[in-house]
Amino acid sequence: MGVTKYVSRGKTFWRVDVWLKLPDGRFKRFRQKRIPTQEQARALEAEKTSEAFNGRFFDKRKTKDLTVKQLWNLYQPASKEKKSWQSDVGRAKHLLNHLGDLVAISLNESDIVTYRGVRREEFTRRGGPPSPATLDLELALLKRMCSYAVGCEKLGASPVVRVPLLREPNTRDVTIDEAGLARLVSAADPAYRPILIVAYDQGMRESEILNLRWKQVDLKAGTFELPSNSTKTKKARTVYLTSRVIEAINDLPRRLGSEYVFASQRTGSKWAELRRKFNLARTAIGREDLWFHDLRRSFVTNARRRGVAESVVMKLSGHRTRAVFDRYNIVSDEDVRNAVRTIEAGMHRDLESAV
Repeated sequence: MGVTKYVSRGKTFWRVDVWLKLPDGRFKRFRQKRIPTQEQARALEAEKTSEAFNGRFFDKRKTKDLTVKQLWNLYQPASKEKKSWQSDVGRAKHLLNHLGDLVAISLNESDIVTYRGVRREEFTRRGGPPSPATLDLELALLKRMCSYAVGCEKLGASPVVRVPLLREPNTRDVTIDEAGLARLVSAADPAYRPILIVAYDQGMRESEILNLRWKQVDLKAGTFELPSNSTKTKKARTVYLTSRVIEAINDLPRRLGSEYVFASQRTGSKWAELRRKFNLARTAIGREDLWFHDLRRSFVTNARRRGVAESVVMKLSGHRTRAVFDRYNIVSDEDVRNAVRTIEAGMHRDLESAV
């Protein structure tokens, strides 16, 4: 009872579990989990104790008047427990821009339909309207905000829990081959070329590349060791390097005092982002349709086409679920034709061996 510490999925949290005495002598139990720090848990316990003492524990005015903006302010500290919390910040900007002043408990499906319509009139940084998957991610964030408020007893129930997601297919099929990579690397800034090679040859995510430290590199063994806190899936992974990557890493200038493999020669800090340099290179070769993440998709597709078992490709790329892997593994009509030829060739070999 009171404030206690516990561990969930390798992370430490605090919880509050107290019986509050109300002015009429009754007791009300208050419980809340997944509080990031002990100080926050203590503050919450004191707040609820004060509310109970002053007869404000059942004050519904806050629930009635809570806006979407206030929902986000409540949820934002908890969102930072996720590695992708910055993505939530970006999505929240759109939600607050269009829904921020609305009373949360009054939200309904009509509000969400209107929101989607307005968002489709806007443009993303890629020059087009947001995709159905993007709109689904924004609604999913709003659902989490409401659910968190319910858990904090700020909302009686989530008003958007039954609003369906669009769930429209959002699979890209853009890949690049060896010839295309050679052109891309040739057009890129020399300091940026090793990053392109690592992304294409190893199928690593952008964040895994940018956060790579020299202590994770063993060129004699030919490996990168990615700890669990550096991967999207929170699962450690050993990346076995191609000879081309080993050569590229060997040729990198190592800045004294910098722990990062891909670091600014001027400041020694890790590269902040890759978009500008990548855009310059893709424009130079006339491939404006290409995204940096397509290099990872190319790795998966090319590995499978070269005969690597799909289960092994998943291990190499760090995909944990088949559903996500299939979005990266592009199967063309030519792949299907080749499969039929392989089957026929096997049939002929079986017939010949039977004679």
